[in-house]
Amino acid sequence: MSGGSKSKLRRLQPVVVGRSHIDRLIGLLAKHAGTRRVFVIIDERFDRLHGGELVRRLTRVGYRCPVGTFRATERSKSQRSVTRIHDFFLENEISRDDFVLACGGGITTDLAGYAASTILRGVAWGAVPTTLLGMVDAAIEGKTGVNHARGKNLVGTFWQPAFVWSNLDYLETLPDRHLRGGLGEIAKCAGLAGGRLLDRLEKYLDLNDLKDLRYLDALVRMTAEFKAQVVAADELERGRRMILNFGHTFGHGIELAAGYGRLQHGEAVTLGLLAALNLRPRAEKAGDTRERYRKLIESLVVRLPKYRIDVSRVLQAMKLDKKRRGRNLRFVLIDRPGKPIISEDMENAQARGALERALDVYECHGGKRARRSGR
Repeated sequence: MSGGSKSKLRRLQPVVVGRSHIDRLIGLLAKHAGTRRVFVIIDERFDRLHGGELVRRLTRVGYRCPVGTFRATERSKSQRSVTRIHDFFLENEISRDDFVLACGGGITTDLAGYAASTILRGVAWGAVPTTLLGMVDAAIEGKTGVNHARGKNLVGTFWQPAFVWSNLDYLETLPDRHLRGGLGEIAKCAGLAGGRLLDRLEKYLDLNDLKDLRYLDALVRMTAEFKAQVVAADELERGRRMILNFGHTFGHGIELAAGYGRLQHGEAVTLGLLAALNLRPRAEKAGDTRERYRKLIESLVVRLPKYRIDVSRVLQAMKLDKKRRGRNLRFVLIDRPGKPIISEDMENAQARGALERALDVYECHGGKRARRSGR
């Protein structure tokens, strides 16, 4: 999936990945937005760096582009922000014939996609992810939504974008920490897919050059292709698509416990991956691919920013996880890379132990953990 290549989902159309010119975006809009107005929802940082050029080009070819900007933080991923976007739409008399273009990271695409899905009972939209996490996660899955005080992404919809345009050139202005955060989602998919994706991720990490666009191009394409295949087979997450929640049951709880906006989503998922790995016994064979994968995840965990994480608060947040079935938490586990398993019979004590062992790795490299209750 490079340049103009596409992956086909039931409703998701092109997923375009590469170092591509804005003309490619204009071509996608011509096909999917026609001559309609394009409402541009854009985060402030990307607007300062690239937004002016993007909007000028769209205006030059004839689009009318009302522009709404906001500061993209986990705190802004709220119903209040969605209401502000709705107000912006309505003040500009949006109609169902208009088109919404979300330009920014995963917070932006989640928010703008949710606002588009709920205004006038649904307006078409397209995604221009500008972060590594956005390119390999939020923009591809068609999940939109906001956080709630009790948990991550608890309010939202399935609303597939008409297209996803991932211009890798935008990654050159991305801070290194945001690149590392995106690696958590790539690492998740490498565990689920195994094979070439895991090999390529290991080689990229060995380079110690986060902005090697040649390797990033391959990693984004391979991750997007894998996720697109999974989503195409189960758009509403009633079966196989559940595997994409690997690391997220723990990760969402960790993100809340650390305090929204401290650990980035991809960073919390990375730590969640290690906790999920602890729910399966360690492989005994030296050189086993599962142990090789564990070492890769541990190498990412020890580089995470350090915040105090209360085990009990993580577990409490997990009780409200939207992926649970009844009183049981649903975990995605892996026997080895490429062989995921969905488990619904884990006991709370097992989850606590797996999380504590993951936090031991995090803590021994400078992390701070609150005193564990009940020990």
